[in-house]
Amino acid sequence: MRTQLLVTSVGEDRPGIVARLTEVFLAHGANLEESRMAILGGEFAAIMLVSLASDQEPGLGAALARLHSEGITVSVKRAAQSKVDRMEGFTSYRIKLSGADHEGIVFRVSSYLKDNSINIQAVDTQVLNAPETGLPLFQMTASLLVPPNVRVSEVRKDLNRIADEESVDIDLHEVASPAAV
Repeated sequence: MRTQLLVTSVGEDRPGIVARLTEVFLAHGANLEESRMAILGGEFAAIMLVSLASDQEPGLGAALARLHSEGITVSVKRAAQSKVDRMEGFTSYRIKLSGADHEGIVFRVSSYLKDNSINIQAVDTQVLNAPETGLPLFQMTASLLVPPNVRVSEVRKDLNRIADEESVDIDLHEVASPAAV
């Protein structure tokens, strides 16, 4: 029987962290299935979904814990079983947001989405300097699943109101499903 584990790791950025983590996975027969990795504020951060034989789980956990001595902090959690059917009928959308950086933008948008039962699948954010002025510009891209009972026209209207109040631009568009492409 195979088990899926969610492995998160953080360490000061340097070459070789990914190689070291995957070396440990390989030594315990674990397969890296999905991952998101990035350098954030000088730290390397990764979240990875791995699968392995259930009897290998204790050994992998112990080996990953030993990476702390190499400056890599790792936590391991059994992944919950996917409940794909609970998202049946939902439609995929993407939000692109940009504007002057200030506190509260992500909170404002994510709270609205939560209040309308819209599920956030992924979010990427960054702050860049404007080309001419050098002022900090905030950018966010989010993948969403919108329930079938939510009126997208209302969501657009509400997001436009939030955009005006937060002095940002928000674009919401439907993402074609892979079967439709």
